[in-house]
Amino acid sequence: MFSRQATPPKSEHHPVHANAVREQPPPPIPAATPVAIEITPPPADSVIGQDLKILGGGLRLISEGNLTVDGIVEGDVLGANVIIGKHGQVNGLVHGETVSIHGQVSGMVRAVDVSLKCGANVEAEVHHNTLSLELGANFEGRSRRYLEREELIPDLVRAATEGRLEHSPRQPGPAPLTSQG
Repeated sequence: MFSRQATPPKSEHHPVHANAVREQPPPPIPAATPVAIEITPPPADSVIGQDLKILGGGLRLISEGNLTVDGIVEGDVLGANVIIGKHGQVNGLVHGETVSIHGQVSGMVRAVDVSLKCGANVEAEVHHNTLSLELGANFEGRSRRYLEREELIPDLVRAATEGRLEHSPRQPGPAPLTSQG
């Protein structure tokens, strides 16, 4: 069926003439024009340590990256992702795309995804798209669900350049249901 030949088959050789056309190498590819690409490193994680107390009227802490609060903050806390650690206490607005609370918050929480972890103690109005409460989390207040996620994502650039945010506890949200009688 299959057999091996002991010697390879002879190939036919054709003589090359001196006036034969030689194969030309491909033309050189022109050099590409360099494009300036600006690479922005990801924002660093910011931490308010357990030994730190930040007090002040109208105070706002703003981070473009992840912000973890393990100390005490009297004022607003804004970041892309905010974590209130088990020793953290915030009296004011906590606003981020995601907010995870292990400690204490009193005031308002605004985020697309809000998670109250075991041991959390939250007395607040919570504006969210998704809200999860672990067993052992305490929540006292109001919960308002938003269907449009974009309404809850903080504009950190605007917050850093403008005065106090207008997301006070009376911030407009879904229209309350009213009965006519």
